[in-house]
Amino acid sequence: MSPDDDTPPATTTAPTTTAPTSTDPTSTAPGWRAMTEGERTAFRVLSASTAPVWLAMILAPRSRVTAALVRWSTPLSFGLGAAYVGFLGASAARGAADGEGLPRLDDPDALRAGLSSPTAFLAGWTHYLVFDLLVGRGIHEHALEHGRTARASLLLTWWAGPAGLTLHLLDRWRRR
Repeated sequence: MSPDDDTPPATTTAPTTTAPTSTDPTSTAPGWRAMTEGERTAFRVLSASTAPVWLAMILAPRSRVTAALVRWSTPLSFGLGAAYVGFLGASAARGAADGEGLPRLDDPDALRAGLSSPTAFLAGWTHYLVFDLLVGRGIHEHALEHGRTARASLLLTWWAGPAGLTLHLLDRWRRR
């Protein structure tokens, strides 16, 4: 820098930007709240309720215990369906009380916001559990009818619903 130059010397460090370090959705989602301990317990109970059926179908597909658990999945599905209706009703009632009503199904942002409450999330989670179990039971029964097991399809259906169903359908198509 010359004595006649009025420009300040260039800095050698780049300006720093601070990226958000928090994974707390409250910083970005208006109206979001963390689950209460009771809601967390409900989530754990719901998730655990179907696990014995899945594990039996995957690990011991032809056992009597598995057959009993698969039969038990029908009343379990009724119970989960009742829980779903309860969560959905509670979520709708809360939305009505907040002046929001039910989210519009044709607006993805409104639907996503509608699912942000813990009660709506529990309704959605219960929906997944019931339908995945229904699909898994169908895969299991189809495999038994054809003298096969469907462990990979069942495991994938339990963890990633449609991916497991797709694997099962591809296997059926390949064996024709």
